[in-house]
Amino acid sequence: MKLLIIPALLLATATGPEISVRIESDGVRVGGELVTSATVSLKESGAAPLLVSGSMVESLSGETLAVSLGEKQVALGAGLRLARTADGYRLSTHGMAFSVEASGRSLTADRSAAFKVTEKGFDFGTLGSLDGASLAVRALGTTAAVTAAAAPQEVEISSEKPIRQNRAKRFRRLYSTDPLSGGEAAGSVAVRLIPRATPEGAP
Repeated sequence: MKLLIIPALLLATATGPEISVRIESDGVRVGGELVTSATVSLKESGAAPLLVSGSMVESLSGETLAVSLGEKQVALGAGLRLARTADGYRLSTHGMAFSVEASGRSLTADRSAAFKVTEKGFDFGTLGSLDGASLAVRALGTTAAVTAAAAPQEVEISSEKPIRQNRAKRFRRLYSTDPLSGGEAAGSVAVRLIPRATPEGAP
């Protein structure tokens, strides 16, 4: 029995306890420290690094970060930022769309979305409302955009003007004087280089 307890204690010591993150009216509390500065600084919640200021928090790890908003809680996925505003909160990403989910229902937002905490849950204004005490937020992948960019494009070629293959190369010569002046203009190099005129579309 002692052999089983010792490894468990060692594992708990190695991972460290998870430090709570809470957005309050006068700052962001990380563990026992209240951050009130407007400058963004690097903190740690357990083993997870965070970007924190007096009004926002963002996880730099791939793990979900639990942030308390009083009676409600937000589970932030990787690449998401939660900030306190004058009349509520704002979720944002670094350019990606994201989804918010609570009680089995979800909404999708593009880059950022403001919301208010209500008695029933979370109010996202024109996006809609979600009931529940916990909100899960995760960034959406860009698979669709990558697939669309990598898909081959079909180019329609008009049959009215067929493309000639293996066109001859064009050469241009520069002259310091007018090569067509003088009595020998008809036999000059410039006249001999003039291509034979052909009808439109002829080979």
